[in-house]
Amino acid sequence: MDEENKKPVQTDDTPTAVQNKEEEYLNNWKRERADFINYKKDEAKRMEQFLKYAHEDVILEVLEIVDDLELAHQNFAKQNLSGQAGELNKGLDGVIKKFHELFKKYGVERIEVEGKKFDPALHEAVETESGTASAGSSGESREEKIVEVRAGYLMNEKLIRPARVRITK
Repeated sequence: MDEENKKPVQTDDTPTAVQNKEEEYLNNWKRERADFINYKKDEAKRMEQFLKYAHEDVILEVLEIVDDLELAHQNFAKQNLSGQAGELNKGLDGVIKKFHELFKKYGVERIEVEGKKFDPALHEAVETESGTASAGSSGESREEKIVEVRAGYLMNEKLIRPARVRITK
């Protein structure tokens, strides 16, 4: 073999060219590293949001059960029962309180309706009642009152179920 026939490939190996390539590679690496760090932060935020609302479907199903329990509790209270039925009503009250404690643990809170104005972002109007026309045509607007028909709930400040209300004018 003739070693003299092998010629090295001509490259631009001047110190400045090598230094420029080195800086280019380093800058590319830094950009990729920053992109990766940003990706990890974004992924952590997405995961946090996912975990924050992961139980929403189950909570919504349990809310339906709690609504039924509260309705039964109210009906027992209206009948003003004593004896075993009165004890049953106390038991229902305790179960409802435990459910509300569980909801609180998962960031679920009931939407307050009493004394509040109608807010379409939080309330769903299912009925509108007009009182007698005592205001007449004088242009006075009577204050509207809302009455809860079904409780609404927020989960970590996100609406998961609007409060159903009756608007009385």
